[in-house]
Parts: sequence; C-alpha cells; structure tokens
Amino acid sequence: MFTNTRDLIISLGVLLVVMFFSVGFTGMCSFNPGSADKSGPVQEVDIDTILKTDARGLGIPVRLPAFPDNWEANSGRRTMVDNEPSSKAGWVIDGEAFLALTQTVAELKDAVNDEDGEYREETDTFVVPASKSSTGEDVTWQIWSGDDVKQIWAVDLGDVRLLISGTATQAQYRTMAEAVTKAEPLETGAASSTPGVPTPTE
Repeated sequence: MFTNTRDLIISLGVLLVVMFFSVGFTGMCSFNPGSADKSGPVQEVDIDTILKTDARGLGIPVRLPAFPDNWEANSGRRTMVDNEPSSKAGWVIDGEAFLALTQTVAELKDAVNDEDGEYREETDTFVVPASKSSTGEDVTWQIWSGDDVKQIWAVDLGDVRLLISGTATQAQYRTMAEAVTKAEPLETGAASSTPGVPTPTE
C-alpha cells in the first residue's frame, strides 16, 4: 500500500539492468542490428554430398547444378511434397538473395500448391534451349505467381518435377533454371520401398 508508480518504475529499471548484465556475461546472446541476411557469414553446407545422398536414398533422379562462385549452398534436406519424399536445397546469392530448389516425383500442380498453401496461377514461361539442356530438347519452365507471394518456377521432366522459389531477381531465377536443366541426374540407389517413388531401372 506504500508503493507508488515511481517505486515500481525504479524497481523494474534495476531488474532490467541486473538481467542485462547477467545474461550478457554468459555470452549466449548477441545483438546484430540490420536485416537478417546481412548479420553474419553464410553457413555453407556440403551440397554435393547432401544431394548425392538424396539421390541414392530416395531413388529419384536428383540433379546437382553448377553455379557461379557467388552462389553459396547453405541448406539441404529431405522433405515431403504432397506426401512424396523429396529433396530440397538452398543457395544464398551475393550474401543477400536466396533461391531454393525442390526435386520431387509429386505431380507438378500439386507440388506448386503444396509449397506454402498460397494461391498461384501460371502467368508466364521461360524456355531453356536444347543446347543448354541435358535432355537434348527445349525445356519450358512454368512461372507461377500470385498476390504478395513468392514466385515459383516449375518444370515437369517426366521422371521428376523441379521447383525454384525464393527471394531473387528474374535473372537469378533464369540462372538456376538453366543450371538445373543442364545438369545430368545423379546415380540413384537401390529400389525404394516408399509408395510413389519410382523404382530405378537396372
């Protein structure tokens, strides 16, 4: 009953100061002003090993694209796309932009819709000429767009569907599309027992 507003403010101030110094001395926190993508170096991953392991483990034709030196692989994992085991990897470009590549056997439209649940429709296409394609034919990527959602580029290569998504320029999207289309499928492993994953031929 003898405590007023001034006493409460002083008590809270002292408590905050004690917490600041106590937590600061542990070294378990840091303050990095600015946007997240510029707060520190990119944590690189061994994308070659990750994608080769995915190809053998999933039994699907995973591709390992070659990118310029300013593209740094920072993530790689197995994921589920429309209930199908799939591979997803990401690259940071110039320490700022980001693009992810999903490789799956799910149907193309289902894979696009499964990305984040947002509505998109096909708005444009991008053709990779036969001279830059491992298939020896022109490859047409579908560009899916929507209101306030990230763009998705997708293509159906018959035995696998490829999706590109992220925060990058159109030129960077094109670079990834061309690199992935040019890459040969990696060697797959033994036949998978997972429904929906094709069995590799001998």
